[in-house]
Amino acid sequence: MTGTIRGDQATATQAPRPASGEALRARRRARVLRWARWAFLIPAGAYVLFAFAVPVVYNLILSFEQTSPATIASLFAPFAGFANYSATIGQSATQSVLVHTLLFTVGSLVFQFLIGFSLALLFQVKFPGGVLARSLVIVPWLLPFLITGTIFRFLFQLEAGAVNQLLSALGLINQPIGFLLTPHWAFTVVLITNIWLGIPFFTVLLYSALQDVPPEIKEAAMIDGAAFWPRLTKVTLPIIRPVIEVTFVLGFVFTVKVFDIVIGLTNGGPANSTQLIATWAYNLSFQQFDYGAGAAVNTVLLLIALLAAPIYIWLNRDSLRAA
Repeated sequence: MTGTIRGDQATATQAPRPASGEALRARRRARVLRWARWAFLIPAGAYVLFAFAVPVVYNLILSFEQTSPATIASLFAPFAGFANYSATIGQSATQSVLVHTLLFTVGSLVFQFLIGFSLALLFQVKFPGGVLARSLVIVPWLLPFLITGTIFRFLFQLEAGAVNQLLSALGLINQPIGFLLTPHWAFTVVLITNIWLGIPFFTVLLYSALQDVPPEIKEAAMIDGAAFWPRLTKVTLPIIRPVIEVTFVLGFVFTVKVFDIVIGLTNGGPANSTQLIATWAYNLSFQQFDYGAGAAVNTVLLLIALLAAPIYIWLNRDSLRAA
């Protein structure tokens, strides 16, 4: 009898107790937080879907269709296979555009890095007005690209352009140069404009990287008698190399899809000498109304830009693992 009573008491002791009010409130809070996360994710997911996924998919569909102004209103048109790609990329004009984009991208990145890194090193030195100079260097970045292109178009005009007037005043030219009328000069002007726009991006990132270089390392190099150039190439650059690599990757993405500058400055002329991939796709789609060809060029641009994604992830593999 006594054993039975003890067994009943043990069973009663092991039986689960009803949840307290605090535990119920904790579960309710956890459930609310879980739904709140979804509530915040849904708008972001909808934005990505309708602003990125849908246009990309629709562009891909157009690139495989035989389109015209009569068929663009409907979702589907006659299937064309890879005809748009082969016909468009096989054109000499498109091949010239690809070469222009390559030269434009390489030239922009090289000079943006050289000038931006030089300014970042300069801002490391304390001098009167240094804070103001660091603030002013980002001004080109604040202006809309289309406005910047228009400003440079006025600067390089044939007759009233400030550049021609300055060169004449200095006695360097006898007659105005048609900067925007000659293919070679027009491409150079577009390149200069984009370099001017990209310098703040390189300067800010590289200056921030230089700030993170441990001062004791630089002091040790100076104590060892290392001059400026060996300190720069053997101490500073290896330390900030990850930032330099990421800056180049991001700069490549920004440069390869340049559109507004060309439209505001030259509109792709003269003789398509300043057409880049983005502007050429726009020209094919909305000026020649060959939507399939324009979509094919846009897809090529997308694939080129996507090449930067795995490179960026690989360069940031250490920080991604830490996260």
